[in-house]
Amino acid sequence: MRATFLGLPEDRSRARVALIPAPYDGTTSWRPGTRFGPAAILAASPQLEFFDEETEREPHRTLGFYTYPQPELPVDPGKALEALEGLVEEALAEGKFPVLLGGEHTVTLAALRALRKRHFPFRILQIDAHPDLRDTYQGSPFSHACVMRRALELGLEVVAVGVRTASREEYEFIRRGRGYRVFWAREVRKDFASFLSRLEECLHEVPLYVTIDLDGLDPSEAPGVGTPEPGGLRWEELMEILRRVSRARVLGFDLVELLPLPGDPRTEYLAARTVYKFLAYLAENNF
Repeated sequence: MRATFLGLPEDRSRARVALIPAPYDGTTSWRPGTRFGPAAILAASPQLEFFDEETEREPHRTLGFYTYPQPELPVDPGKALEALEGLVEEALAEGKFPVLLGGEHTVTLAALRALRKRHFPFRILQIDAHPDLRDTYQGSPFSHACVMRRALELGLEVVAVGVRTASREEYEFIRRGRGYRVFWAREVRKDFASFLSRLEECLHEVPLYVTIDLDGLDPSEAPGVGTPEPGGLRWEELMEILRRVSRARVLGFDLVELLPLPGDPRTEYLAARTVYKFLAYLAENNF
């Protein structure tokens, strides 16, 4: 039986949400294995409570989900992106809300390209430990370390939250202020209420795409990532950010960089719950 989100039977024609597995880690620079992330999320998802006590909703009933079969992606990042872009375009043509399940962060670019053809301009909210602003990395412009640089080249602005490490190249790029606004993790943690107010000002009345790199969370809560970095967001902080963001016009989102750890299912369960919680918030405010 094909794996589906929550493990439930699906009706593609009635579903408003398309969950698209993106099992790719061809440019991984440290710990490989994020290609196994989508399958791990789907395997963990049936263990969720389908009722969300905070919103008092059951998003799978009000929205309807359709999980795409997991594609076999080419190793070449350019060709892999083309294949994923086609799947996102297919979902959009059916009027569905796209959710990509990664996979390394490179896969975000496929969704951005597809959405740009229909909804330009829009802004990106990036939850991440790293800015991903290198021009090239290990010889590739499509590395997971370059995805936000490619997004800026599409004419999209980025608001990043939770960043806590950067190369000198990235730091100098940020200082030049070329469409990339960052809320460093230390700013978020110092005065969370003030940060939320400033974040809402940045995202006011602008359509959004949200990309959630799990290493934006502290590794004590999400250890199963390719490049863990100390000092990250807590679960409650991430949920409050997503709750505020759900009041905007969100065009789609992704969750990336899950690296399943043998014998430790915490991160894939957290990933599945993050997807479902964000959809619950969106069902309440956005759809």
